Amino acid sequence: MQTAFVLNLKEGQTEKALNVLGMPTYLKVSAKDTNGQFSLYYGEYKKKQGPPLHQHDLDEFFYVTEGEFLFQLGDKKVKAIAGSTIFIPRMMPHTFLVISEVGKTLFMLSPSGKVEQLFEKFDSYVTLPPVEELVGVMAEHGSPVLGPQITED
Repeated sequence: MQTAFVLNLKEGQTEKALNVLGMPTYLKVSAKDTNGQFSLYYGEYKKKQGPPLHQHDLDEFFYVTEGEFLFQLGDKKVKAIAGSTIFIPRMMPHTFLVISEVGKTLFMLSPSGKVEQLFEKFDSYVTLPPVEELVGVMAEHGSPVLGPQITED
């Protein structure tokens, strides 16, 4: 039987926020909590932060709670502001870029997949390894890199 719980804003399933490529990320609801159905995160970002273009074999949902983002969804670029919901179907190439000074999101992956393990691996680095290693780690965890991070232009 699952156990109910409450986590405050900067609390997560781990003792501290996970450092995901320099972006504090809080695991709010884990795969263990949902029998692998989904994982829920809260992320805090600074201007010009975001992942490289990638894809997963799972659906991803973002809810922007603060700031302004530029999302690339396949070949389309769209702006998202606080209150925006973004749905990314599985296997769609995607990325985002924070275009305000600060950006914050809730995001969910369904099913959970290997993203929790990927974020734990990122958090284990004391300093960022070479790009080639990061690309390999992302591929091993079901999130192959398809291109660089997007820019505002």
